[in-house]
Amino acid sequence: MAQPVLNLSHAAPTAPSLPEEALPCLGALLQASGLGLAFLDRELRFRFISTPLITLSAIPGSLYEGRTPNEVWPALAPTLMPLLQRALAGEPVTAARVSGTLGGSGSGVRHLRVSVFPATLGGMRSGVSLTLEDETERVEHELALRESEERLRGLVAVSCDGFFIHEGGTILEASRSLASLFGSTPDEMVGQPMARWVAPESREAVQRAMARQVEAPYEVTGLRTDGKRLFLEVLGRQVEYAGRTVRMTAVWDISARKAAEEAAARADAFREQLLGVVGHDLRSPLHAITLSVGALQRAGGLNETQARQVSHVATATRRMERMIHELLDYTRARLAGGIPVRPTPLSLDKLLERTVEQFQVSHPTRLIASSVEGDVRGTWDESRLGQLLDNVVGNALQHSPEDTPVEVKLSGTVDGITLGVHNDGPPVPLEERATLFEPFKRGKRASGDGLGLGLYIARQIVVAHGGRISVESGVGLGTRFIVWLPRHAPGT
Repeated sequence: MAQPVLNLSHAAPTAPSLPEEALPCLGALLQASGLGLAFLDRELRFRFISTPLITLSAIPGSLYEGRTPNEVWPALAPTLMPLLQRALAGEPVTAARVSGTLGGSGSGVRHLRVSVFPATLGGMRSGVSLTLEDETERVEHELALRESEERLRGLVAVSCDGFFIHEGGTILEASRSLASLFGSTPDEMVGQPMARWVAPESREAVQRAMARQVEAPYEVTGLRTDGKRLFLEVLGRQVEYAGRTVRMTAVWDISARKAAEEAAARADAFREQLLGVVGHDLRSPLHAITLSVGALQRAGGLNETQARQVSHVATATRRMERMIHELLDYTRARLAGGIPVRPTPLSLDKLLERTVEQFQVSHPTRLIASSVEGDVRGTWDESRLGQLLDNVVGNALQHSPEDTPVEVKLSGTVDGITLGVHNDGPPVPLEERATLFEPFKRGKRASGDGLGLGLYIARQIVVAHGGRISVESGVGLGTRFIVWLPRHAPGT
């Protein structure tokens, strides 16, 4: 093991002896790990260096004797030598931070806490004493922590509209983007209660969230310095800050989204009320037209042209009546939370037979093939399931070539009924499938006959019965709508 260097020719005269009981304490101090001790003479040449300092620098003790820091520690000397000169002039230097390499070019950078004290002997300046405490591990840990905090701040800054750190509701730090959002500056926000930027109607909710340390997003109303309100979404998390646990809160400005939602809600409410009123008020005059057309057809006496015109009016009247029913069903579904159903015992094979016969009369050139397997009895709303069959079978006829068949199949199992309606038309585009059952959504291939409510109402009827509806479509496969219904509707 390397030994401390002590050049006896430059050593001081014998000092008064220490009490014997103090010697172990002095020895422990000289050998303390991480704490290096050295004595330099008036020419700032090493005359004594402790074993821990030799170990720390990884330089043999023999290379220190009679040499200066410029010669032994050339990388550290530019910052260390001014401190030694100050101490040599009589000015103590304590706890100065110095960084550099102690050993050769291959050694790593060390972060040191340096203290230098003037040494006197007989009233004369004899040199300086030097202590070096290795703080490399702690400093590197602090740097890594600071870098991590900066990365976290950068991540938060790009993932939200601003953030702030608070302790007990007092702001410790605020990002520039957040301060700008509130019409302030970070310096103006630091030290202030965050309630200053929360609207009165949201303060109680914020206090409850803080007390419960809520870590899920929630909405609050913010208050700018100019008095304007902001709709915000906030998310808080516990973080370590300056050695203590505090809260970091990310903030998103959702004012534009809230305004759009409110505008959409107002538009939806107006449209639903309008559709309900129009649908209801049109039924009376339409009913009168239907009765008049029926009377003309039954009375006879019309020539061929007149009969054809009356037939066109009757067809248009039935189409209008179907549209009004769809509008009323849409309004019920939106305002009443769904389409009401009145389930009664029913056998679906009879209902399917009637539906196919009606379509066959209106589409005499089309082949509509139907089949039934298993027990198809249950408890459902007959009029609503008739409407369901009209919508899905009518959709299949509308979207397939005249010379191709439409296949309708009913299958009964223990737990429910499956209805499949297949046509050989072109596949439904992928971009349309996600909105196929949404209201007023009509595909590019749709004709002008209808409002785009048929499949929406079909799904509402299925959902009201506790079932589900889906679509399968592909090139060479055609399109198949699949409906599954439980054997008994909810509530029966």
